[in-house]
Amino acid sequence: MAKDLGSLTKSIFKVGLFGFGGGLGMLALLRTELVRKKKFIDDDELATAVALGQMLPGPFVPNYCEYIGYHLFGLRGAAASAAALILPSFILMIVLSWFYLTYNTLPGITLIFKGIGAVITSIILWAAYEMGRVLIKNAKGVIIFFFALSLFILKFDPILTVILSGFLSIGIEHAGFVKRMFFAVPILLFDLTKALELFGVFFKIGAVIFGGGYGAIPFIQNEVCNIRNWLSAKEFIDGVALGQMTPGPVAITATFVGFKVMGIPGAIIATLGIFLPSFLMLMVLVRIYRRISGNKYVVSFFNGIKSAVVAILISTGFYFAMLNWTQPAYAAFGIGALLLLLFLKIEPIILIFIGAIFSFIAG
Repeated sequence: MAKDLGSLTKSIFKVGLFGFGGGLGMLALLRTELVRKKKFIDDDELATAVALGQMLPGPFVPNYCEYIGYHLFGLRGAAASAAALILPSFILMIVLSWFYLTYNTLPGITLIFKGIGAVITSIILWAAYEMGRVLIKNAKGVIIFFFALSLFILKFDPILTVILSGFLSIGIEHAGFVKRMFFAVPILLFDLTKALELFGVFFKIGAVIFGGGYGAIPFIQNEVCNIRNWLSAKEFIDGVALGQMTPGPVAITATFVGFKVMGIPGAIIATLGIFLPSFLMLMVLVRIYRRISGNKYVVSFFNGIKSAVVAILISTGFYFAMLNWTQPAYAAFGIGALLLLLFLKIEPIILIFIGAIFSFIAG
């Protein structure tokens, strides 16, 4: 299949439009669109995107998409991929923010997400199974998989787990090799106009906060509620809830804050601020990676990360199952969706629509 930028951005836009369930749900959909259906990349390249994306601050999934876009089409591919992923949730967040700030209430549509949650659980478990078959090829991979899975189940830091998995692989394949890396990111502050201050707050958060979108939430809360009094505690909590009602990255909460402070210009400024740092850092990291990707220790490191990626999906799938499959009807529906994915290769997006309909029927 021809690899053109337009087709790539359409596929990523589709993931951004239907990517409920947070980063791991979106990763599973990315694999469906870019590996299985369009064959833009293979599972090894997707695992590399995850590895590099996890090493950077800011929301993880935009990092993955930016790497894929850069890998295929250079800088314009990275920019187009990031925009395609973020745009759907940005637009929906603007609409929901306007509704909330105008009527001071949340839309009563949360019911549909019960069925969507059940389906996303199935998609994550299915993606873990499919990626595991491809990426875990030997006993070493199995060992690292169970090592990473154990740490995830014990709630160990995901970023450190991924990095430790890489170094464990080096230790297994190249005993005696030790390497330390230090990564410092400058904190950038702006104190000029309100627009620059808003951009500076979210650029700073995007530059230094590891742990994905959820990791940024308490820092956003401190900046906009405690330090600057831009939002009340209730408004911030409601803004986070609105973010949960949109697909795409959790960090889209920044859009709500920007909209509250400065309207649509503020929403654009805050959104650019939180996503831009990791984009810029990724461009540097990819160039470094391409120069050293043939090094035997680097190869071993990324081999270990592949098993950790599968472990991330499995552990998240188990967590989602305990969250979304608690009621018998939703458990049966979720298991049925998983069987359809495994054996009939049904389109995941179709199941998400069915999940929304099922929520209204089951209540």
